[in-house]
Amino acid sequence: MNNLIKTQRGKALLYFTLIVFINLTILSIIITGIALGIKGYLSDTKFAYEAVTCCGSICSKCFFTLRTFFTILPWGCIVILFIGIGMAARKTILMLSWNYRFIRPITPLSIGTHPNLRKILPTMDLYGQLVLLDNNKLHCAFTLGLWKPKIYVSSGICSYLSRKELTAVILHEIHHKKSKDTLKLFVIQILYALNFFLPINSYLINLYSAASEKAADDSAINFSRDPLGLVSALVKLSKSKLMDTLSPSTAFSKEQNIVEDRIRRLLETHNPLPYLGKTYLYLSCIASVFIAVIICLSLFSKSFNHTHTIECKTRTCNMATCG
Repeated sequence: MNNLIKTQRGKALLYFTLIVFINLTILSIIITGIALGIKGYLSDTKFAYEAVTCCGSICSKCFFTLRTFFTILPWGCIVILFIGIGMAARKTILMLSWNYRFIRPITPLSIGTHPNLRKILPTMDLYGQLVLLDNNKLHCAFTLGLWKPKIYVSSGICSYLSRKELTAVILHEIHHKKSKDTLKLFVIQILYALNFFLPINSYLINLYSAASEKAADDSAINFSRDPLGLVSALVKLSKSKLMDTLSPSTAFSKEQNIVEDRIRRLLETHNPLPYLGKTYLYLSCIASVFIAVIICLSLFSKSFNHTHTIECKTRTCNMATCG
């Protein structure tokens, strides 16, 4: 089981590293290209404008040229960059404000009000790190917070699950807390919003989410030595209509397809990657590489263009003679 934990932790770390590396690389290329070529973009734009309007009106033959196309592309990248920055800023504000609005009004219940928690917590080092929510209708457990995350469990889930099941759930969340998964997910979501045009991001985020959940499952089983308790908790919560209505990023039981995959994995020994998953991976990789190449060409295309002179006195541009 220890090897399995390392494997899932390693996969989660690999996916997180890939997401950060790919997105920071693309972002660096865009910023570097813009910084180095902004003067060229301005001069090329001025040249293209003069070429297109050299006859006193727009010359269609001069407008629909390769040079004009390469002149427009860098500005498209600049627009995309600022759209991404705006989306990332909006995402950051929304996530931070949601956390603030959620945590601020909470009045935690005493742990001693629930016998299951009262018997479970003495075996875990969670003093001041577990918050009991006063909500008997909600069946949820999740980790929330960036720098100092805490584990939140509802009073409803404490009554809904048995002691063994609740122990497995809390152990699962302890792993998320120790691994700083909330902070990692925050970083990933910001990068995803910043580079919204990369299809590979969606696939890697799904892989990271699944791997981090499986690593937390393995950690819970390693400490409790009771995989059936975790499976039973997953099955119960997947059937509950009141499960995870808050939709926190690291809820114990969230996306249904991930929950089903986790249950199958705990009960079976081998779970190959679905063919459709591989197909989507290949397609997203090809699309992302294509987009990256287009960005590089558009930002560094000045070296592929030759300067042209305009003789407006003779009413000619580089492509046509004005009649």
